[in-house]
Amino acid sequence: MPLFDPTLEQRRFVAIAEDLAENQLRPRADEVDATAVFPKENFDAFAKAGLLGLRIPENLGGMGADVLSAVMVIERLARACGSTGMCFKMHCESTEPMWRLATAEQNERFVKPIAAGERITTTAIAETGTGSHTWSLQSSVTRNEESYELSNVRKGWVTSSEHADLYFTPAMLDDAGPGQFTSFVLEKNAVDWSIDGPWNGLGMRANASSPMTFSGTLPQGNRLGGESAWQTEVLPVFMPFSMITFAAVYLGIAEGAYATCVDHVTGRAYGDTGSKLAEIDGIQRYIGEMRIALDRTRALVYAVADLIERNDIADPAPFIESVCAADETALFVTRTAMNVGGGRSYGGQNALGRYLRDAQAGSVMAPTDDIIKLRVGRMQLGQPQF
Repeated sequence: MPLFDPTLEQRRFVAIAEDLAENQLRPRADEVDATAVFPKENFDAFAKAGLLGLRIPENLGGMGADVLSAVMVIERLARACGSTGMCFKMHCESTEPMWRLATAEQNERFVKPIAAGERITTTAIAETGTGSHTWSLQSSVTRNEESYELSNVRKGWVTSSEHADLYFTPAMLDDAGPGQFTSFVLEKNAVDWSIDGPWNGLGMRANASSPMTFSGTLPQGNRLGGESAWQTEVLPVFMPFSMITFAAVYLGIAEGAYATCVDHVTGRAYGDTGSKLAEIDGIQRYIGEMRIALDRTRALVYAVADLIERNDIADPAPFIESVCAADETALFVTRTAMNVGGGRSYGGQNALGRYLRDAQAGSVMAPTDDIIKLRVGRMQLGQPQF
């Protein structure tokens, strides 16, 4: 009996993702990992399929997918290629506040071109020097009479970096108080920007996650929401979706590693005895443990996605817990799969090695698992979050 029965509409989105995953992403996954080259061909395929407008409403030219559909699509893509799944997740999470908070003029300039497959977006939030303390931004913006002046706005680890066209970016106005951030859409072709260092990651090697510096003049029409409205307008639409799609990426990586492991186990036999790995009790137990972990995490992730869709998120604990659960499941499954695979898993280029390295990123990407656990514990004990 299936644990979850998607709607016809959700099945349609998943079918599109699975076709792209198997025919576009998986054949390139090892190559883009080995060469650390941004998967442009995959994004060209996404644009052609309409996926760059996955969450954008149909009346703005998008596909109008619900939150759970987006989660399932990202999960399927990450099963085939973690780097591409992460880049697409960042596109979706940065697009979310753009279409949710856009003015009519911003819909024409930003949202409709994204839906048409003409723009790749990403998030530029975390800053060098603040680590996982993403609430402690240092970059500042000066307000002029009809514009904003960016001066050395430096962001660390911008996924897709120079390959994106639009950047969702918060910064502090010069006269703002602590935590009072203002959100902007930066257009790569309309500001000065630089890549401040190459990306050479242990995992997620093709996501071009480099530090960037931005400067230049922004018109007021590039501001999203009100000034210093980060807490009241932006976070409520951005953070839950950002967290649940992080969970989707790592759930997908875990599923990819599990499937690779099962294929190995069912196809491998000992040359001297002819006995199959699938017949060994210890292997059967490992497979069972991985499946239980995956199903348990999927139940949480899908339930939280439904809460977000219904805007029933007064308590932030579930959606940040889902990230930690998916991160830890990815680590457990990839390590267990590697042990089951034995020497063949450790020998040179192979999919399990790629999944294992990609899974490591989850626990250390901001907000780190340690920060999430700290926040959840403080919530339970009624202590201040920051």
